Amino acid sequence: MTLDGAQGQPVKLLNATQKAYALAFFFLPLSKALLFISLAIAFMLFVAGGGFARALRSWRTLPWTVPAAILAILPGLSLLIHPASTRLIVHSEASYYWIIAVMTFLAASQMRILPWLRALVGGIFIGFLYAQLPYKAWWPLDPPSLIANYILYSQFLAIGVVMLSILFKYETNKGIRTAYAAAMALFFIGLTSGMGRTGMWVVLVLLPFIITNLFAKQNRAKAALLCVAACAALLMAPTVQKRIKDAASDVQLLQQNVTQTSLGYRMEMWKTAWGVFRAHPMLGGGAAGFEDAWSRQPRAEEAKAFVEPHNAFLFYASFYGIFGLLALVWLYAALLLTGWRRRQSLEGRIVLAFALVLVLCSFTNTVFMGSVSRAWVMLFLGLQGALLCTSAQPATARN
Repeated sequence: MTLDGAQGQPVKLLNATQKAYALAFFFLPLSKALLFISLAIAFMLFVAGGGFARALRSWRTLPWTVPAAILAILPGLSLLIHPASTRLIVHSEASYYWIIAVMTFLAASQMRILPWLRALVGGIFIGFLYAQLPYKAWWPLDPPSLIANYILYSQFLAIGVVMLSILFKYETNKGIRTAYAAAMALFFIGLTSGMGRTGMWVVLVLLPFIITNLFAKQNRAKAALLCVAACAALLMAPTVQKRIKDAASDVQLLQQNVTQTSLGYRMEMWKTAWGVFRAHPMLGGGAAGFEDAWSRQPRAEEAKAFVEPHNAFLFYASFYGIFGLLALVWLYAALLLTGWRRRQSLEGRIVLAFALVLVLCSFTNTVFMGSVSRAWVMLFLGLQGALLCTSAQPATARN
């Protein structure tokens, strides 16, 4: 893509910026080090090529920016309110990571994001292969980031399925559409055979959205049939059946006040986070509040390492009080509304899908914790800049 008024060296730098962002999206599920190196290079190229200055001149505020600014400021304010601790320093990362969202937003307003999305799907596919193949010596780096834990792995597979369905919808090349469909099927199989319930929960809820991306409106009957078949395949898979039985067993044990289970730990974490919020409703308990409350009760060795409630809503409520919770809900509502209004375009559908995945993941996972998960959120928040790019330029300039 070239931009009006940009010639020679600036064009080369902006083209290099786009490639650097594509690398960042590719490395997101594979390597934290290479992800942040790629982002740093992309930022520098974007500034050097004049794209940053041009984007600032054409800046248009979208509904997400105000709640995002609040969420970025709150951790810093919390440092001033609550007693110092090592956890406060760690959670200050929740402030400066928003730089990724802003810089990506500005870059996406100046260039096409399709190569970035394809690169992300490619990275997830490489990580999926690593997880499936028994022979690991072919991989020269540390294990891919997406397999750091099974929750993150299932989350990335779910993101891959949703993204591929959208790419399939807007692709005209039959060969590429076939490749998208094959990768989608593989990721779906990976979800049915994996242990992470977050990704399965997301795909199960979003099946109507995913399937309708694969069929035209006149094929609603086929879409409904495929949706039922996919839902049945997911629920009948042996690993999923085991997780359902485990969940039922956890419920029975919880009724007997046995909490040393997956569901029991999560209920205890939610109860603890809610208690911190009730005790400090306005300002929250700070970055150390949840951990202090959690450690007051005797815990099994496995549970002692939990430092957040595995729920984004309770995370912001217990850490930063009512202002954090309301800002998070405001952000999610802004994303959903923006994506819904632009849902007829590729970029708008990506924003809508991201918002849906983010909200669903937030019920069972604190998506703003962990460098890889947090970077995923920030990069996809930044993709909203593509809505400005598409509204400012004719379709012929974007192709």
